[in-house]
Amino acid sequence: MTAKNDSPANPALNWVAIGRGLLIALALAVVLSLFATLLLYFSSLSAKLLPSIAAAILLISVFFGGSLAAARAGGKGLFHGLGVGLGFFVLMWVLGALLFPGPLTLIGLLEKLLLAVSAGALGGILGVSLVD
Repeated sequence: MTAKNDSPANPALNWVAIGRGLLIALALAVVLSLFATLLLYFSSLSAKLLPSIAAAILLISVFFGGSLAAARAGGKGLFHGLGVGLGFFVLMWVLGALLFPGPLTLIGLLEKLLLAVSAGALGGILGVSLVD
């Protein structure tokens, strides 16, 4: 008999599932960003909506990435989702700092971190429930 991934005998996280969830989240963020760009360009929507649209893209992308990571891992949804959310945040922070150097605000960083880990955690919890 083999132990399930979420049994106490196997406390390790499935890093491959977290990596795949992170890749899915990144791909979805790119697709949603392109869609939002086209929507803003070809419609009369105001650029004032940009922060809200960016937050929605982050939430949706990390939620689905965390959900898929937890479903693939088969257990520990909260931790797999948090892994995707934290990985997404760190990757976006590093890419943002490299591509757009400038001042960072602590409040802005904490807000994005909270959004990312919350969406990942919720997605992970949902992802585990979809497996059964």
